[in-house]
Amino acid sequence: MMSAISIQPRKVDFDVSSVPRHWNGGDPVVTRFFDALSVHFPEGERFFIQSVRHFQDQVTDQRLREDIRHFIRQEGQHGIVHDRFNDVMEAQGIDVDQITRNLRRFIRTTQKYMPEKYQLAMTAAFEHFTATLGEAMLKDETDMFRDADPVMRAMFLWHGVEEVEHKAVAYDVYRTAAGGGYLTRASALVVAMLMVHLVVGPVFVNMLRLDGAMRRPTVVLRGLNRLYGRRGILTRMLPEFVAWFRPGFHPWETGMPEKVAAWLKEYGEHGDPMRASAAVYETEPVSEAA
Repeated sequence: MMSAISIQPRKVDFDVSSVPRHWNGGDPVVTRFFDALSVHFPEGERFFIQSVRHFQDQVTDQRLREDIRHFIRQEGQHGIVHDRFNDVMEAQGIDVDQITRNLRRFIRTTQKYMPEKYQLAMTAAFEHFTATLGEAMLKDETDMFRDADPVMRAMFLWHGVEEVEHKAVAYDVYRTAAGGGYLTRASALVVAMLMVHLVVGPVFVNMLRLDGAMRRPTVVLRGLNRLYGRRGILTRMLPEFVAWFRPGFHPWETGMPEKVAAWLKEYGEHGDPMRASAAVYETEPVSEAA
């Protein structure tokens, strides 16, 4: 069940130099949730690329081999863009270098003791999380970035759309070239989410502490409710997210969401992620991105 979507690497740039500290509607919790993810993306993307490359030569399907090449280029570009935003967070007082060193050490340990096949299963699981998040970014009911800074909204939408675009690549490599089965796949998502909470969670809390948000419990509780509450951003993702545990699941069961397709169409017409974001959100573009 492979996608008919052609994966398109895109070289983009975003001027994040003037992004406000709490760029997501002034909400420190929701902002720092995405910041805590973002700061880990560059090293995480490199791990994903390496995991897929371990099995690249064993892929016989020409279409999948082409998808792997485009997947690697997309993930590489994601790392470059988020590295630039990491410089902004470093200027805010966040110890990005220490966070990166900790993650790099964690990844090296994982690669030393975890079989390559399981690393690939974990990559497929992480890709399921990011693709589900990418699809949720453009759902009206989650509305993650309606009040966000236009540049950050455009950056995360571009990243999210590309995660949707290549959401089945690692999965298909795992299933075909690595011969992966259900139990390993199911356990990999559990382990991956535990890792997210163990690695990203403390960074998220430290960012809030640095901002002084931890001294404002009402603000923290309101933000956490927006993320994890009954109608929260992450809670609304659960049906699509837990579909991973269904035997016979494939990432392309969800197809291409309408607004993701709209972003792709808009970007395809002029190659500007700022304009594509503004068109999908029906707002005026602030500036163009190269």
